[in-house]
Amino acid sequence: MHCNDPRGPSRWTAYYEQHRARPASSLLRTALGLASNPESIKKAVDLGCGSGIETRALLQAGWDVLAIDREPAAIEMVHAIGLDHPAVKLETATERFESLESLPPSSLIHAGMSLPFCHPERFEKFWSVVVSALLPGGIFVGQLFGDKDDWASDPARTFHSESEARALFEAFCLKTFEIQQYDGPSMRGRKHWHRFDVIALKPALNGFA
Repeated sequence: MHCNDPRGPSRWTAYYEQHRARPASSLLRTALGLASNPESIKKAVDLGCGSGIETRALLQAGWDVLAIDREPAAIEMVHAIGLDHPAVKLETATERFESLESLPPSSLIHAGMSLPFCHPERFEKFWSVVVSALLPGGIFVGQLFGDKDDWASDPARTFHSESEARALFEAFCLKTFEIQQYDGPSMRGRKHWHRFDVIALKPALNGFA
């Protein structure tokens, strides 16, 4: 689950159960294709891992993974997934994003629909934690919510204009920046979605991504 969300654990548990059979996101699959360098350190973080769909995809691709979620039900699901992948290392943490002071050095950080749930007063600090944890040549893959989203009036979530979202990646090489706007279902019923799908590479030490 994601930080500072008032909807409560039972609703998230039902959501995880409903979506646990879906395939891994196409955005993550694309990012994994970019991270195919055999010399790279295959250590990843899955922020807001939920039922573990993307954690499983990372484990299957041979990555060691730290999966983080505030909901114990999510972590239980991820533990079960880890048992099927004994050749790689799975670690978990049941924490809010706000409480994280650091993340381990990582070649990939995945934040699938999770960063927007970080409180706006804490977002800048947490984003610096994410950027610092990425190794040179590392990949960030995930979503941000746009300011035209139906939830944009919620003061407990973080939303960005397109220019603000792009500014977060000024020091990165943007491989994907797709703007998604559509009407569709959510945990609170039908809504207008506005989000940015991002894959970004942190520059390598030699200046090349």
